[in-house]
Amino acid sequence: MAQKALSKPPARAARARRRKSKKIMTMFTIKRGAAKALAGYELPAGAEIAIVSTRPDSVKKIEETFGGRFTRVAEVTAGERETARNRAEPVVDKSAFEPDARARAVLEGIRIAQQDLREAGGAYDLEQVRTLMRGVSRQAVDKRVQEGSLIAVPGPSNRRSYPTVQFKRDGTVVPGLKAVRDALHTTNPWTVLNFLINPDARLNQRRPIELLKSGDVALVVEAAMRYGDQGA
Repeated sequence: MAQKALSKPPARAARARRRKSKKIMTMFTIKRGAAKALAGYELPAGAEIAIVSTRPDSVKKIEETFGGRFTRVAEVTAGERETARNRAEPVVDKSAFEPDARARAVLEGIRIAQQDLREAGGAYDLEQVRTLMRGVSRQAVDKRVQEGSLIAVPGPSNRRSYPTVQFKRDGTVVPGLKAVRDALHTTNPWTVLNFLINPDARLNQRRPIELLKSGDVALVVEAAMRYGDQGA
């Protein structure tokens, strides 16, 4: 039992092993008033007492009190202390958190899509669409979105929003939206919206949505079938 009581605690023994394997300087700081505990204490070999202060007035008092009894005096700026501390901490590679070219392209695509919606006049919410469509049920609206005869894009809080540009002045939906989506070979509503609201060279720089509103569905569907063709 006596031998066990004299053994070093695990944490202290581990520190001792590290000090033996590497040249490590360990600094202890004590609270103000605790210096009395050092009275009559004989420092072990290789140990020194350091007084650290960041206040000029305290430094002056220490110098006046102890005079020339210092073996050495060194000044370390806060920046140097921070640099020394940072060296011991793992360095984070900030470039690892930056989006790559593909990720930036996705963000740019979303920005363009939202710009398209803004230029097209914004969007209605579900209840506004139900009012325009003479009080049809939510299920009826969902069915038209699924089949492609009504365009719905993800809106705030991921709720569906319905671009206003697809409605005529009397509140009815422009004809041909499903045929256009099928001709574009996509179910992405942003792609459909982008095609509809931008001037098209195949249509003499007219906007497809305007031609749909005037009833020229076949002409717009033909342009949609050639959408993306090189040199079209």
